[in-house]
Amino acid sequence: MLRIALLFGGTSTEREVSLKSGSEVYAALKRIGHTVIPIDYNGHNFDEVDKARPDFVFIALHGGEGEDGTVQRWLEERKLPYSGSGPCASRIAMDKELSKAEFLAHRVPTPPAEVAERFDARYRLRRMARRIGLPLVVKPTNQGSSLGVTIVRDLAAADEALERALALNSRVMVERCIEGRELTVGVIGSRALPVCEVVAQAEFFDYEAKYGHNAPTRYVVNPDLAGPTIKLAQHYAKRAHAALRCHAYSRVDMMLDREGELWVLEVNTLPGMTDHSLLPKMAAAEGIGFDELVQELIDVSMERRRQRESDRITRVLAA
Repeated sequence: MLRIALLFGGTSTEREVSLKSGSEVYAALKRIGHTVIPIDYNGHNFDEVDKARPDFVFIALHGGEGEDGTVQRWLEERKLPYSGSGPCASRIAMDKELSKAEFLAHRVPTPPAEVAERFDARYRLRRMARRIGLPLVVKPTNQGSSLGVTIVRDLAAADEALERALALNSRVMVERCIEGRELTVGVIGSRALPVCEVVAQAEFFDYEAKYGHNAPTRYVVNPDLAGPTIKLAQHYAKRAHAALRCHAYSRVDMMLDREGELWVLEVNTLPGMTDHSLLPKMAAAEGIGFDELVQELIDVSMERRRQRESDRITRVLAA
């Protein structure tokens, strides 16, 4: 059994979700038999991790410094093994502008988009409307859980959508709105989990639909899709995961349009681990319980450190 520091909470707009993830992961780690030191991360208390002297750090943070590579970089400097992707992949995945560029470079289908700042946001949105038509999606480039996201169906609502996104970040993305079925696919190690369809009664799978207790959202694992579509969704999930250089696990969100084409939207390097969360639901469809999933995430995250140590020994012996 390991001595594990569990980082949760954080200072981002997704703090409440992280508190829920942390609570459930803590309970699972205790049931498995690990020694767990819970740490409510506040952006400054890395000394608590040092004092804990952990064998492993489980990151149950969402958004902000927990997901943009800041925490991962700090842990790398201390040579502490931790859950999930490294600093570079975390930074790219958290920034929708950077991840979009990587998708395009690695032939991952993704909706056309433009990025703007306050001074040119209205111009760029209207230019996109002329080029590809409405509806468009307006979103901040560095938020998770669909925070600040608006579907613009009428230019009269454009200014309000831009202000909502700009309130969360100085750069916004204006993207073609793909209408159809919302799908997500988890990736663990080198395998893709079963496809999950998100059936939200809201206009799209926004924050309230994801985490609100009264959100009328259904999650259908192994939905009624053609076999080739399922295989292609899993293929694109693994390709997107690799394109951003992710490690260990992630969750890839995509849309299936009305013509049957798939479009990757984003990669979540630290997907939620709450009772509403999708990664545990997809794992359960493979017969993997929550505790077993938590342990597998630790094991697959540790593989990188084991490989590094193996490579180091090989270099020493060859010298």
